Amino acid sequence: MSSDPSFPSRKSRFSDLERLSFALQAAQVGTWDMDLERKQVWWDERCRELYGFVREVEVPYEIVLEYTHPDDQSRVDQAITWALNPKSLGDYDIEFRTIGGEDYKLRWVHAKGQAFFDEHGNAYRFSGIIQDITSLVLAWQELESNRRHWSTIVENSPAPTAVLAGRELTIETINKSMLQILGKEASIIGQPLLDAVPEFTDQPFMAILQDVFHTGNAYHTSEGNVYIKVGDRLQEFWFSYSYTPLFNQKGRVVSIVCTAIDITALIEIRRQIATQQPG
Repeated sequence: MSSDPSFPSRKSRFSDLERLSFALQAAQVGTWDMDLERKQVWWDERCRELYGFVREVEVPYEIVLEYTHPDDQSRVDQAITWALNPKSLGDYDIEFRTIGGEDYKLRWVHAKGQAFFDEHGNAYRFSGIIQDITSLVLAWQELESNRRHWSTIVENSPAPTAVLAGRELTIETINKSMLQILGKEASIIGQPLLDAVPEFTDQPFMAILQDVFHTGNAYHTSEGNVYIKVGDRLQEFWFSYSYTPLFNQKGRVVSIVCTAIDITALIEIRRQIATQQPG
């Protein structure tokens, strides 16, 4: 045994492995290792759970594919085949569904792995980790469904409407009426509001939008002025507008629905009447 104090002792090395094992268990991450000669896959308890197995510690590779969702089997097999090609540098990173070998439970998982090659380019080891991402995928699917739902409502709304997402107030959806007010094209979708309409910087309503996002309190005003660039100069417009927060399942604001009715002509008429009245 080496007397070099920098060389870890057998006890400390096992402690490191134990700590790694505990960390993986805490993160609910499973580990797997493929015997490339026998085409057998060894997996730990967590990995077995994610495939819906109770007992099997080692199973043929064909069984692993069999209990992968039919729509994902070919994609998984291709990803593994590519990872075992030295041109891939051994990288394996894929998301797919398992169907549950014994519990018949559908799960979404994220698998990452690394293949190692000898000097001749032959893979001699292939191992990695796997993690349950079912809740993340379902949340994403629900979010996408909500986005499509709101997109349809916004596009068909008779009132100028936009949906702004996140702290940067990214333009998620906007209808033609609101685009006309801003003098913009649909290409601004996906941009933060201040990038798309820079003249809004430092205008009072931006602070109101941030307040709605952080507090979750809706805001409405029957009369509010906004300066919008028309040609080369800023022009004042007046709107009756509302900011309505949208919440996720945890009660956090994720987006704000903005509606604005142009009342500039009404304000101008009121001003004209006021100037014509005798003092």
